[in-house]
Amino acid sequence: MTRIVVLGDLNLDIHACLPRDLARGDEVRSAITVQPGGSAGTFARVASQLGASVTFIGAVGADSVGSLLEDSLVQASVTPRLRRTHLPSGAVLAIQQEHERSMVCSRGANDGLTASWVSETFPADSHHLHVSGYALLSDLQREAAVRAFSLAGSARMTISVDPPPANLIRAFGIERFLELLPAGLWLFPNLYEGRLLTGESHTDRIVDALSGRFPIGALTLGADGAIAWQGAMHHVQQGEPLGPVDTTGAGDVYAASFVTSFLQSRGIERANAKACEAAATMLRDRLTLQA
Repeated sequence: MTRIVVLGDLNLDIHACLPRDLARGDEVRSAITVQPGGSAGTFARVASQLGASVTFIGAVGADSVGSLLEDSLVQASVTPRLRRTHLPSGAVLAIQQEHERSMVCSRGANDGLTASWVSETFPADSHHLHVSGYALLSDLQREAAVRAFSLAGSARMTISVDPPPANLIRAFGIERFLELLPAGLWLFPNLYEGRLLTGESHTDRIVDALSGRFPIGALTLGADGAIAWQGAMHHVQQGEPLGPVDTTGAGDVYAASFVTSFLQSRGIERANAKACEAAATMLRDRLTLQA
């Protein structure tokens, strides 16, 4: 069985749909969903559902939300190795207005993850390490992520990262972010992140630049699908048009599905197709809930 370690954020996700004409101070009735989330948390749950043996390393608060988030991992057959801290558990508010999405994030207890906790809990007999890119931007969590990179390298594990949003990378520093990524890393940026990381605007040039530095990965294109690569070999998977929907977590579902499938089959065509379908299925389900 494929054994994967996942490190990073575990949050409570709150999704709300707002009409365009909502005036300041007004109240409106609309769809709101609350569910366990976090970029790394979503990756871990999906990978486990696809048959991988998953260990999650992170931090939550000593509060009811932290217990809910831990239970969400256990229910998904993920082994939680969570550090409980005095900070409140992390939470994300995602607001959808037609085709636009905005997010407000409280990192909270996620920043309570330490390098020493990683050293104590890291399962060195695993095959792959996945790290949420958000962890690399946090002054408090970065040491834990870098420690995990080191342990995975020593254990000859493959490593992947799903980058954080482009605006956060820009604020952190593009070269500074890239310098944190170990050699041989698998990368899964979306189009905006790919443009920022490469300085290219055309998708083919973005993929050429990324594949020259990262041996395996994919550029996700939303409704247009994804372009995956393995060295010089590229695979284009067409997407499907969807209505206005909150896309929070879709990239994490894609990355988890791709990594798990690729580790099982070593084929980027199958991995790319399964990952695109998994992300689309998640978004279709969310559209149903929002209806």
